[in-house]
Amino acid sequence: MMIFLLFSVASMGQSRGKGGDIFDRIRSQSAGNITFQQDSVVRDLVGKHIAKNKENPGTQGYRIRIYSDLGTHARKESEEYKTRFYENFSNTPIYRNYVQPYYKVYVGDFRTKAEALKSLKEIKNVFPKAFIVPDHINFPELDNDTRRNQ
Repeated sequence: MMIFLLFSVASMGQSRGKGGDIFDRIRSQSAGNITFQQDSVVRDLVGKHIAKNKENPGTQGYRIRIYSDLGTHARKESEEYKTRFYENFSNTPIYRNYVQPYYKVYVGDFRTKAEALKSLKEIKNVFPKAFIVPDHINFPELDNDTRRNQ
């Protein structure tokens, strides 16, 4: 129950606004039907957790690497891969980075490996050497229809 409360609190809002901290906002939005009895240490820990999430937004998840190479041709080639991917999958985010000496192109923000596997099957038709890698991802947009059905 405590873990659920902490997760809910962290996901409901990650800032202190005019209405005070998240606990005050929950209490006011429930018209006083929800109250919290807790040690101030809990409130402080939740505040620290929220601040940490603001500094490093996102979460652990998966991406699909479609390109990785080094050498004088790698920069241009990575751009070509990025462009070709966008032409085929324009709704999927693309990330190109350089970590000396490698240029790499990653795609997607998948929360689970199962989500990444679904996309990998389709991507491999165009990029046969693509594979899944664990990575720190941006929070993917939630589909309104998905949220309604849960």
